[in-house]
Amino acid sequence: MEKPKVYLVSLGCAKNTVDSERVLGLLKERYQLTDNPAEADLILVNTCGFITPAKEESIETILELADYKKKGAKLVVFGCLAKRYEKELKEELHEADLILPTEPFAEIKNIFKIPSWDEKNRVLLTPRSYAYLKIAEGCNRTCAFCAIPKIRGKFRSKPIGELVEEAQRLIETYGVKELVIVSQDTVYYGKDLYGKFALPQLLDELQKLDLRWIRIHYLYPSREIYQLVEYLKRDSQKVLPYMDMPIQHIADGVLKSMRRGHTESFLKKLLYHIREELGDDSILRTTVITGFPTEGPKEFEELLKFVQEFEFDYLGVFPYYHEEDTPAWENLEDTVPWEEKLKRKELLEEIQSSITERRLSRFLNRRWEVLVDGYDEETALVPVGRTWFQAPEVDGLTYLQSDEKLQVGQTVKALLTEQVGVDFKGELL
Repeated sequence: MEKPKVYLVSLGCAKNTVDSERVLGLLKERYQLTDNPAEADLILVNTCGFITPAKEESIETILELADYKKKGAKLVVFGCLAKRYEKELKEELHEADLILPTEPFAEIKNIFKIPSWDEKNRVLLTPRSYAYLKIAEGCNRTCAFCAIPKIRGKFRSKPIGELVEEAQRLIETYGVKELVIVSQDTVYYGKDLYGKFALPQLLDELQKLDLRWIRIHYLYPSREIYQLVEYLKRDSQKVLPYMDMPIQHIADGVLKSMRRGHTESFLKKLLYHIREELGDDSILRTTVITGFPTEGPKEFEELLKFVQEFEFDYLGVFPYYHEEDTPAWENLEDTVPWEEKLKRKELLEEIQSSITERRLSRFLNRRWEVLVDGYDEETALVPVGRTWFQAPEVDGLTYLQSDEKLQVGQTVKALLTEQVGVDFKGELL
């Protein structure tokens, strides 16, 4: 007898992707995955509720998928939007048959009568070459612009043993070669569980596994970064010198009103330390926010000047959204006009675009290992992969010139012969 079919859309961040993969792992004995919502008996939407565009995308996706529902099919909504606006959604979103919280594993197990469940069982939504490893839930920071602590709760580290077991299963099941470590605040890992910053201990154990690369995302600018830099210099056989550290701003007044817990002086010292210690064969990625209520023309100029001076390898820019359930919503007025926020965002992006292209040119005409993720979307004929300085989903790609058929998860040596923006072309060696 054929299994009923499940269709899933996972919106938002990589942390959501992991939750979606766990939900599919929970359902895989009872359901088979389909890429056609019209034939699905169960349609799942893992929503994002972080900022306004994400909320809008989540609602639009739910309404769109409701139109595909065949007779008898169920539409189940879960994730951050569902948690943040559960009451309102239950009252107004009649298209959804069920509204569940952010980590709906127990609810799904009960509703669909799943006899047993192993949380480490996941159905990968990424190419088999890489997987995300979520090492914690929640966040203890109180950044003024962020509602995540209210949605996801306090920071909760996962034990090292469980994470290593989960990683080992991903390797055995899918042949994963790159692990991307994610959490809301990765430098806080272990403090709640072990009473200390335990990321180095976790990395030590993960490096014993049959992996090629380990990449760390979402590093909060804090003193623990100094320890991590030392670790990367000393013990990083597989841990990449790729620092993803969102700074959000540089001006003291804005940092203070954002409740970031540090000063411009601390940030600059930390950033220059990373650059000096790890050198040019390392990557520094960050994000900043434009148009925060206390960002006047002077503060924006400070940010602009620093971005030009420091030259991050990659930089993402987000306009400020005045979100309810945040300290900024309660304590500050949204004073910067929307057009001005966008104008500042576009100016920063324009400047950063040429910086990124110039910074990445240092990797051109050099031999690098490339991890194959698949084939290009347009023709499905050109093998596409990433070098160590290209993180999945957020950075560029390397297009490989090859007559041989390459496999997902295969690593090859290539000479980077051409650069187009953030992308490269590589000749196999």
